[in-house]
Amino acid sequence: MSFIKLALFQVRLYIKNTYFVNLVIIETTTMLLYEYLAHYVLQTYDGKEWLIAGVMGTWASCTTSAGALGFQRFQGTLPYLLNTGVAREKVLLATLIPASVYGLIAFPLAGLEAWLLKMPVNYLDFQLLVGIILLWIAAAVLSYFISLFFVLSKNAIVYEQLLLLPILLLSGLLSIPDAIRISIKPFQMLSPLTLPIRIIYHESIQWNWIMSYILVVVVFGVLSKLMTNIVIKRAFKEGRLSIF
Repeated sequence: MSFIKLALFQVRLYIKNTYFVNLVIIETTTMLLYEYLAHYVLQTYDGKEWLIAGVMGTWASCTTSAGALGFQRFQGTLPYLLNTGVAREKVLLATLIPASVYGLIAFPLAGLEAWLLKMPVNYLDFQLLVGIILLWIAAAVLSYFISLFFVLSKNAIVYEQLLLLPILLLSGLLSIPDAIRISIKPFQMLSPLTLPIRIIYHESIQWNWIMSYILVVVVFGVLSKLMTNIVIKRAFKEGRLSIF
């Protein structure tokens, strides 16, 4: 119960920050407009355009995990949050969860905008729900793992955009050219975002994708738990949790 209260408190803080709130809206809308203009002349919409925008907005929100830690550092509360009787894994998870939770509004936002632009809104079924849930789990685990490295940096928010597009593009956000499809498949197998994106797009799924997803999520989760205390202790020792 204490974890839920802490997470809800962090959610309220998160949505009060206009940067975090506007980022999801801007990234989702920008991607949808890109898809709208790309297919406008020939009217070759296939109903997946809003899903692409939804994935983009959700992951964009998750990448703000670095910024969320930077915001806590700026407020001067990060050292106190990590130096309480609550397990540090729970504190960090509660601090970072709002990014992935808030990011889920990208899908209804993209659907609404697609409807307003008279674009088809297809694939509204149970498979889509499963894909979104798996995407949220993968994004939350991956953003937690990545954020551990940013605990040691006072400029974490600057690096957010370096994570946004490369990981998504290599995970299959947009169509991958046949010339490089085989070359990047090993990376796709190591990315926990690949399977959820394929499910959301209603593409064919093989058992190796499912097993890879489970294995990678578990590995990232275990590594995150093992690394948390190591990283936090180093940050305290080197004085990297203060503003200056």
